[in-house]
Amino acid sequence: MIEQLCYGIISNQSSLKNVNRLAFISIDDATMTAISGFAMTEFEELDDHHLDFNSLLELVQKNNKITKSEKNDVLKFHNLRRNLFSQPEILIVDYVNKYVSLLKVLLAHLYHYRASESEWEEMVEKYRKNLCAN
Repeated sequence: MIEQLCYGIISNQSSLKNVNRLAFISIDDATMTAISGFAMTEFEELDDHHLDFNSLLELVQKNNKITKSEKNDVLKFHNLRRNLFSQPEILIVDYVNKYVSLLKVLLAHLYHYRASESEWEEMVEKYRKNLCAN
């Protein structure tokens, strides 16, 4: 999740439209991984009904791990992915920035993972160097 988030941040800094859209997809994938990974390890009562993303998100919210507002924001961004390629580019960059902030909050709530802005910058730079080396 951290790696996906960092690659999403790196991609969002691109000036290429399709790369910014990939950034959004990367952040959405990391968010889905965070929610589903947490739910699968924390809730024994999962059945086939709970395995879709909306149900997992609802379960996490009902167990007070995220607020209703955070759940609604995740759903809004997640649903935006379906129409991502019809959105103006300026909105994509703005959406990614908001989704990045939301994912950092989710990581803190669900996994107690908190990093300062400078720590995030260091991680992003580390992954950027890895991309350039390959």
